[in-house]
Amino acid sequence: MRPCWVFGIDRSVQNKLHESEYGIYFAVFNFTYLFQILLDFGLQNYNARNVATDVRKLNDLLPNILLFKTILFVLYIIACVSFAYPLGYTNFSFLYVIIINHFLLSFIIYLRSNVSAHQYFVTDSLLSVLDKLLMIFFCALLIWGKTNIELTILNFTLAQLFAYAITFIICLIISLRLGDKLKFTISIDKLFSIIKTSAPYAIAYFLMTTYYRIDGVMLEQMSGRTETGIYAQGYRIIESINNIGYLFSVILLPIFSYYIAQYKNLKEILFPSLNIILVIIVAVVGLFYFQADDIMKLLYHSNQAYSAKVFSWLILNFIPIGLLYVLGTLLTAKESFRVMLPTLAIAVLLNIIFNYVLIKKSGAVGAAQATLFTQLFVLFVYSIYIFKNLALKINYIKVIKMMLFIALSIFSILYLNYKFNDPSFFSIALRSSFYLVIVGISAIIFGIINKDLLTLETGIR
Repeated sequence: MRPCWVFGIDRSVQNKLHESEYGIYFAVFNFTYLFQILLDFGLQNYNARNVATDVRKLNDLLPNILLFKTILFVLYIIACVSFAYPLGYTNFSFLYVIIINHFLLSFIIYLRSNVSAHQYFVTDSLLSVLDKLLMIFFCALLIWGKTNIELTILNFTLAQLFAYAITFIICLIISLRLGDKLKFTISIDKLFSIIKTSAPYAIAYFLMTTYYRIDGVMLEQMSGRTETGIYAQGYRIIESINNIGYLFSVILLPIFSYYIAQYKNLKEILFPSLNIILVIIVAVVGLFYFQADDIMKLLYHSNQAYSAKVFSWLILNFIPIGLLYVLGTLLTAKESFRVMLPTLAIAVLLNIIFNYVLIKKSGAVGAAQATLFTQLFVLFVYSIYIFKNLALKINYIKVIKMMLFIALSIFSILYLNYKFNDPSFFSIALRSSFYLVIVGISAIIFGIINKDLLTLETGIR
């Protein structure tokens, strides 16, 4: 559903509206996202862990968490409006719709955790795509339907609101039916216990969100809405691509946690994980970086050359981001917050400085560069710590094979671009297909991916 939303609906909205109009929406959306932690504060993970161990806990937890999330929503509104006022964002009515949308989405994710904790995985899967399906339907009517409703950012956010509201009601009804003796009381001690347990995870999430989302806000404030709208074109694509790494980390977290709990050798799962993500990185970055001009011409109607330049820098971010989805997940499983929190705090400070200097100099390109430099800093620190902590040693033979694999992949995409020098959709699809096949075969030839890796036993039973 995510690709359909990004490349179908979101892209169409960007093309139909001016970059400046979408740019202010992108900035406000990123701004409200900075305070997202206030809507959850680890409640989803806490609830999922507890209800999964004993479904009867839902009777006590559901009412408490519903009340607590309502209180958090009030704090979220106060924080958003207070900080939005000096930035001038309170002048836009869609700010309040976006705030409600974030609240409903947070509630939906929490309520779904009750469904998955009861092991109703089919129901949970259907609920996970329901909001996006409804959003695609409502927004498609708004964009292409023969209605008298004009496509504006306010109407765009309202269409999302209707989709979230319907999904929220359905999720709430299902969750309430899962309980049998719900106790609508609030326990202050229980709430403080949840906060204390979840605080390190919440702080880490907040810091990562800040240095990953603040660029859109700073860009809009320093370079204006048009520049932000151009930045959003490439950012939305890289955001969609990052879901690959996120899904990989979701799989890895319980595996790493199991290995740590059983005192098993983490190298047995770390190296194969890095191999897999490396192949994904080479495939994705090679595909988009060396075809950035053609891709942006295909997707967008204006400022294509500049959009391609910005996107070229943004796609490079997937190199550190992809690796961090493995290394960061490992540190999270080990609960290495003494390393993570200071590193992330410094990353936030560096990101703000980089953005201030580079946006002033290069606008949207500078914002993309600032994000890349920040991600590389975090990757460097995490890598050094894990290298020393696990007493890893460099295998020069494998390093050489990696370099040859990357070199061959780059050469192949450059050759394909030269051979099929046509910006049409068919040509891009043909090049991309050939390239992905070459990357896969090369990974097998150089031993990056092998039979043992593909049939890797995690040890979890």
